[in-house]
Amino acid sequence: MAANPYTALSPSTSTDAVSFRYSRDAIENNAVDANEQFGFRLRRNVIEMQLGSGNWQALTDANMLSISTFSVTPTVQEIPLTNLCALACPAGSSSRCPPRQLVRSLAVLITGRSTTNASVVRSVRVAVRVRNDALSGSCA
Repeated sequence: MAANPYTALSPSTSTDAVSFRYSRDAIENNAVDANEQFGFRLRRNVIEMQLGSGNWQALTDANMLSISTFSVTPTVQEIPLTNLCALACPAGSSSRCPPRQLVRSLAVLITGRSTTNASVVRSVRVAVRVRNDALSGSCA
């Protein structure tokens, strides 16, 4: 089975940026093309979105809103796929057996302040699930 080239998700720790990939191919070529790279980051108090390799676009207007916090914290839930293996994993086997489904989520925190009225500060916190689960390990 070919490896899924779209499972990359960075960072693995909390940061002010995140990058991910997904396929936009009409016919899948199993390769990450330039237009299949995406991300979000905080740069000079503006949230930017990556639209393809190296193409960043501002999502917030620095003249109206100053973003002070843009935090992305990933979490991973591992689900053992033991029932998919014909043979049981040997006792004391490595962490590669049994295979596991990695369900990934991101906790996002954004705080911004109005540039015209410093007393107006708002925050939003949300958790989002990454649609592209990853697989780890294998059967014995």
